[in-house]
Amino acid sequence: MNHTDQHLHSTQIAPQDLQLIRKPEALRMLGISKSNFHIKINEGLLPAGISLGANSVGYFKHELASVIIAMATGKTQEEVKSLVKYLVEQRHNLLG
Repeated sequence: MNHTDQHLHSTQIAPQDLQLIRKPEALRMLGISKSNFHIKINEGLLPAGISLGANSVGYFKHELASVIIAMATGKTQEEVKSLVKYLVEQRHNLLG
């Protein structure tokens, strides 16, 4: 892991700060269309949602914010994909 990857992966989130948002808010936050949203998820450039029940999906706000920061600071698509993979893997560590 290089210095850039270490910096991208250094984000820690406290359990009390976890916030799930629904797709309309995620789309507003990212400023993209539904189709572009799903393309980016399928390409690994955005983390997939979390099932909240039948026909209901939520997205971790901190994960989307981390991706926005990575894109805004000029990270490559491969670096963003690495970040997304890391964020999704970290979901397993949320319980401690």
